[in-house]
Amino acid sequence: MAPRVRSAVLASIACALAIAPLAVMAYSWNPFQSVDLRGFIHLRHEEGPIHAFAAVFVNLGDLAALLVFVGVACAIGLRHGRRREVLAAIVVVVGANLTTQLLKTTLEHARHKAFEHGFELPWPNSFPSGHTTAAASVAVALLLVVPAAQRLVAAVLGLAITASVGFSVVVLGWHYPSDVLGGLLVVGAWSFAALAWLRSRRGPDRAPSTKESRRPRHLAVSTD
Repeated sequence: MAPRVRSAVLASIACALAIAPLAVMAYSWNPFQSVDLRGFIHLRHEEGPIHAFAAVFVNLGDLAALLVFVGVACAIGLRHGRRREVLAAIVVVVGANLTTQLLKTTLEHARHKAFEHGFELPWPNSFPSGHTTAAASVAVALLLVVPAAQRLVAAVLGLAITASVGFSVVVLGWHYPSDVLGGLLVVGAWSFAALAWLRSRRGPDRAPSTKESRRPRHLAVSTD
């Protein structure tokens, strides 16, 4: 296995393995639960401009937005002839979001008494955050499908979307900070796995024709 492929595989495994101890600490380890709860209380806002910001940007993690973003990402990838990357992007989005929903159902458990702090706490099935998973998976999908020259812009846009949604779900009182981290780990596991597969594939998506291969080097079209 090539070193670049191995590093991506190890990163995927690391993200996947980190989900279990994070879940255990979030649900069972009191010191971590206390920190998690304090972070939630500190960030949570019931009104004001921060709440208004969160109410708007949290929609970027909805199913409708997810489908739109995936459609745009696929269109961009296909426009640049990056069929393999489009397939990897779809796998990341579908795999990560299904995994999160499975984990939410499997790990459903109340971490604190619902009204012991005078306000409603997140639902028992809040780990991992589905909205954060959706936003982060879309960000990765966009990063996978764009050519190298556009990756910086894609990375900044994806980071902004993910951070906005992750911040918003805590501000609105839907999730604990650990739920957001859990969603990121799920996406990380799928993303590095997809990256390992892409790195293991040799050559471009489509072999150039004889005519293309005979073109002078300065006339050849650069592909990523």
